Amino acid sequence: MKPDGKQMVGSPARCLRGALRLALLAALLATPDASATMPQTLAWHLPSPQTGFLYRAAARSKQQASKTVTITNFHVSQEGNRHRLVLDLAKPATFTQERTSDPAMLIIDLKNVALSNAARRTTEDDNFPVEIAVTQASSKHVRVILDMEDVANVSLTKLSKPDRLVMDYVAQPTATGTTARPKITLPPVSRQITLSERQARLDIETIVLDPGHGGKDPGAIGRDGLAEKEVVLDVALRLRELLTERLGKKVIMTRDKDKFIELDDRAKFANGHKADLFVSIHINSHPKRVTRGIEMYHFGIASDRRAMEVAARENGDTINHAQDFVDLIKADLALSKRIEESQNLAWETKIAVVNLVGSNYATEDHGVKTAPFYVLRYTAMPSILAELAFISNPAEERHLRQPAFRQKAAEGLFEGIRNYLNSAQVAFAR
Repeated sequence: MKPDGKQMVGSPARCLRGALRLALLAALLATPDASATMPQTLAWHLPSPQTGFLYRAAARSKQQASKTVTITNFHVSQEGNRHRLVLDLAKPATFTQERTSDPAMLIIDLKNVALSNAARRTTEDDNFPVEIAVTQASSKHVRVILDMEDVANVSLTKLSKPDRLVMDYVAQPTATGTTARPKITLPPVSRQITLSERQARLDIETIVLDPGHGGKDPGAIGRDGLAEKEVVLDVALRLRELLTERLGKKVIMTRDKDKFIELDDRAKFANGHKADLFVSIHINSHPKRVTRGIEMYHFGIASDRRAMEVAARENGDTINHAQDFVDLIKADLALSKRIEESQNLAWETKIAVVNLVGSNYATEDHGVKTAPFYVLRYTAMPSILAELAFISNPAEERHLRQPAFRQKAAEGLFEGIRNYLNSAQVAFAR
């Protein structure tokens, strides 16, 4: 079955082989990444009898810029059995590529690169090639994988004015005339973390959960009257149970009833209890009723005007005042370490929530963003703010009323936190 529930074409034996290939691929993705850049076009050599890998062609070029490059979109085209995938880049980017023989895969790693929302939506479209998988492996790492089982004559070309990376290949049709493999989906690739990071994560014992709003502050309200404060409290209580029962962590909440808590008191509460992690739980709202999905935030300068609007709403303030708040960020270099860990926690949690909620409900991945949220600025530990759905969307408001949806959201937050805690051991076990 495809992720959207549609039936795929293919024999049971072929599907089983595909599943085995994906298992091998998951193991392959755990290997350390190369940092070299590639020449503009490549010809592949014969496989090495010692490793089973095809020759990795890599050539150093100019040092990669420190700023993240955006893949603005993907374009696909086909003429007969010749296929082309074009990556539109906001500016030049470096990449490495590697080809494996068992399973037969071409792996392209782009560092300091991130997917735009438009690019993400393109990869999720039914017309996107099933033999290609794209994943945002980490906040600054995009991985593109081409399943080479029925593919030959691959070439990569870098173009400029505008900047693009072009993949050309020949795909042989199956006996039915269509590609029978299910579209490949990939797990995120964990980076190697430092010894100090590993020790810090192993020491995490106390987690503060912060259900937004409460009491006289209902938060966002849906068209049918559902209040944000009610939903987030229920999700937080469910998450507390998961964290205490399954991880044995000490979990305390800024509120466990319908009570109004000032933003300043929420931050002071977490700091006073010497919390190791802080997770603030919210429900989103948007002027456009069709907007739906999940956003994850950590503290920083606003990613875009929309992020600033969300921060201003949750801060109970204006955009202009929130912009003034950015000066504090620039002046406080001590934030950098905490922001880095908050970013890691946000990515792990976003991926888990999207996967868990998306497995049962239609949703959209709006990614990980930064914004100057008050409760994230003044907490002294890694902190994130989760916007789990859009209560302004009629369908998502209906979902938010359902205990099953709230449980899925809590399980997604739990999986993200657990993956963040476990990533230290996983990285060092390789």
